[in-house]
Amino acid sequence: MDADVNRTTLAALPQDALRNPYAPRLVAAGETFDVIEVEDRLGRAALDTLHAHRVPVGPVIFDRRYRRIGFLVPPTAVMPMRPRERRLGPRHHGRGAWITFPPPPEQNDGPLVWLVPPTSDNRLTTLRHVRAAIAEAARALAERHQQAI
Repeated sequence: MDADVNRTTLAALPQDALRNPYAPRLVAAGETFDVIEVEDRLGRAALDTLHAHRVPVGPVIFDRRYRRIGFLVPPTAVMPMRPRERRLGPRHHGRGAWITFPPPPEQNDGPLVWLVPPTSDNRLTTLRHVRAAIAEAARALAERHQQAI
């Protein structure tokens, strides 16, 4: 299921936000996309893994303030995670969550940037591929950490 990220972005915005096309946008998740969020190091390793496996990668957001990376994936019906589990691993933001979209890619100097910007075909990375890449990247990072000890 392909998402129309641009349509969703415009539909979720208050009218005054449309006056500044370079401002970040608050967008409701769960309708046309969900977001899988991980810490920076794991996210970058997962992104490298997706590229290494030649998986078509959809939009990826980087939050410089909190060092978090978010992969946009097709929406799914997921059970809410308990607070303890949410702190420990990847966070799945779906229906009921709000996501701040960065400004256009040419404005990559703020706290939110696109590591992989949305494309005209509105492609999203499949949830299965993102989860597999995160798991593979986590194993690789753990092995490197063990070797360093």
